[in-house]
Amino acid sequence: MLWAAFGYNRRTGLIPLDGDPLAPRGGVTSWVIRNLYEAFLPDIIVEGGEFMHDGAGPHRGLIVKEILREMNIRVMSWPPYSPDLNPIENLWALIKAELYRLHPELEHAPDTNATLDALVQGAQEAWHAIDNGILYRLATTMDNRVQSVIEAKGWYTKY
Repeated sequence: MLWAAFGYNRRTGLIPLDGDPLAPRGGVTSWVIRNLYEAFLPDIIVEGGEFMHDGAGPHRGLIVKEILREMNIRVMSWPPYSPDLNPIENLWALIKAELYRLHPELEHAPDTNATLDALVQGAQEAWHAIDNGILYRLATTMDNRVQSVIEAKGWYTKY
C-alpha cells in the first residue's frame, strides 16, 4: 500500500506503508497513520486549510483524531458512503497512467517481490513527475466538488 498527501503546490513523498507487526492481521493501523500525519502534514497543510482523508478505519482512530487536534489541523467532515470527493483519487489515476507510461513492462508483470519493488519505485518516479500545477488545480476544485454534491442532493457528480 502507498500513502501520499498534497495541498495546492505542496506534496509529501509517496510512502510505501508496511503493516503494523503488532496488529492482529499485520495491516496498516491507526498508529501507522498517526506517525505519517505527525511527520508529514505540518509541511502540507496551509494555515486555515482543511485536511481531507478517506474514511478508512485507520484514518478514523482515536489516536489519529488526537494528533490532528494537537496539530490544530481541521478535518473536512463528510458523511459515510458519500461520493468520494477527495482529489487525491484523481491523482492516483494520474500516477497509475504515468507509471505505465514510464514503465510499460510493469503493467502485466508477474506477481513477484521483484515486480512489487519495481512498481513501488516506478510509482515514486511517476509521483514526482506530476507537475505542481496539477496539484494546485486539483486542490482548487474542492469548492466545486462540494457544491456539485449539494446540487445533486448527494447523488453522483462528475467528480
